[in-house]
Amino acid sequence: MREAIAESATASPARAVQVVNATILANDCQRLGRANAEMAKHAMLDLVEGCSSIPNGSARFEATLQTGGRIEIAAAPGQPGVVPICVLKHALVHKVPLLKPCRLDVRMEETRLPIGPDAGLAGGTH
Repeated sequence: MREAIAESATASPARAVQVVNATILANDCQRLGRANAEMAKHAMLDLVEGCSSIPNGSARFEATLQTGGRIEIAAAPGQPGVVPICVLKHALVHKVPLLKPCRLDVRMEETRLPIGPDAGLAGGTH
């Protein structure tokens, strides 16, 4: 199982941090070679890296990297047809030199974590 974690955090006045984790499973892309699978995973990380919140706290969708450079996004089986808008703000293109399309399973989850007064986010020293 191939997995990568991308995190984006924003601080709120309530002394909590909102973290968005993205797990990208590139199992289908492994058949096209390790280098292409890694490039495919990084292409998806580029799409999700700017997400600071997820509607309803989580999302799961599939992304298919096509041979011509397009990325197709679809709801994962059994999931509502919702993709976070932060993903769709990017151009749905990639630069992976594929001979065949490959599919990635993307799971995103938002978490709020309380932070203590010594966290250093309020301009204190580390």
